[in-house]
Amino acid sequence: MTSEDSPLDPVVGSPPGASGSLALRDIPIPDYCDVVIVPTAGVDESDPRVWAEAIFSHENTPLSSRGLRALRDEAVRLFDMVPPPEKEFVTDEVVGSEALIIDDDEKLTVRIGVALLPGGDLLQITTAVKYRSIRGRLAFAPRRLMHAAAVNTLARRAPTTLRRRALAGDPRAASLTGQVSRKALGRGPSARR
Repeated sequence: MTSEDSPLDPVVGSPPGASGSLALRDIPIPDYCDVVIVPTAGVDESDPRVWAEAIFSHENTPLSSRGLRALRDEAVRLFDMVPPPEKEFVTDEVVGSEALIIDDDEKLTVRIGVALLPGGDLLQITTAVKYRSIRGRLAFAPRRLMHAAAVNTLARRAPTTLRRRALAGDPRAASLTGQVSRKALGRGPSARR
């Protein structure tokens, strides 16, 4: 596909920044929008897909959030209900230095753009949300209060996650801190053979 055929021309031709984000291509006037910009902390990774996967990976989630999620799941099991599956964000599209995650359901239309800004020292995460119904507005209301802070926390943890993955030898492999530490000390599963 050439640039003349691409429906992305306005986004690609835009100057870097939130106004040129892929997240705003499908939702030009969102009901909720935030932009978080964080430093890459010296991590030399130019693929926005790798950054997006690191930001929203399970291993990047703070332990307190994992603990609260585990408590919720156990409470749900007490009432013989099935806990919701762990949501996994997958990059749907990459254009230039930005990866786009599409997370739609029957209540919300959500676009998350993860872009490496020119120079590679800053990472920009743009979130755009459009409510599809009143239920969507109600469902997103509590998240709206904490969304930017949560994304900021996840984005600031992403460089450490990428370093941990590089230490494990596979930049895309999920690994826990303890496993990486044991491997670095020669106590991992491969050392026992």
